[in-house]
Amino acid sequence: RALWDAVLDGALDELELGALLASLSMAGESTAELAGLHGALAARQGRLAFGLQQRPIAIPLYGLVAGEAAFGALLALFLRRFDVPVVVHGPLDSPQAPSAATLLREQGVLPSPSLAEAEADLRARGIAFVPAQLLSPALGGLVALRTRLGRTNAAHVAAHALDPGGLGAVRLAMSVPGTASQGLGGLLAATPGKALLLSWPASVAPCNLAWRPRIALLADGEESVLFEAENTGRVAAPVPPGPAEFVPWMRAVVERRAPAPPPLVNLASACVHAAGAAADFMQAKAIVALHCGRMAA
Repeated sequence: RALWDAVLDGALDELELGALLASLSMAGESTAELAGLHGALAARQGRLAFGLQQRPIAIPLYGLVAGEAAFGALLALFLRRFDVPVVVHGPLDSPQAPSAATLLREQGVLPSPSLAEAEADLRARGIAFVPAQLLSPALGGLVALRTRLGRTNAAHVAAHALDPGGLGAVRLAMSVPGTASQGLGGLLAATPGKALLLSWPASVAPCNLAWRPRIALLADGEESVLFEAENTGRVAAPVPPGPAEFVPWMRAVVERRAPAPPPLVNLASACVHAAGAAADFMQAKAIVALHCGRMAA
């Protein structure tokens, strides 16, 4: 934690900082190293001044998992159907196109230019995109080094454990074997608050709406599995359209003109339950099934 305090306060020169981040990334950051960075970031992030009547879902999108931008943007927009507030945070750009900021802009959700505007967006629309630089200039600076270093660093991982603005949000994270995201389970368990961890097996492409990942709720050091990963031996559900058709298809799903993929329905049930918008998990599944016109189990 003392080392990360020095990093975030600008006490290391560029050469020292690059060497530190690169060496940690190549070795693989330990849970203790990531938790130290999380604590330093949490102490320096901007605060949203008001409380929400409903616990929000935080969707961090920092480019750790292939396809996360489209997956996260669709989930954020879909959850508005159930009156669950959503805070999306991450960099404005993305190594994959289109970025989450671009996809959300297509649906009228613009990046918040200030924390005050983020508060107003949450009050009025139940959704806000908070750029990493706005949430924490120190975080934004570390994340931006990806362009110069050529790879993600510890900040991209630690950001997933942040409760953006101190709202008491349920943090959502995606874990894929063989990537920097595979250590997120340990980090989320080591930090306070609730989290939903989505885990895809190595045999399935992540963020693929044709397959449901394992969905687990982490709270107070305990893990409860809400949905097991689907059997990869089954026939896959129809895959959503490719990049060229994705935006109109996403709009159709959000506007209820196209059916929501079953994995999205399952994930929405988990979010409604984790956010406390239903009395229990069975009721959460029933609420989502009623709105979607299909069974969510």
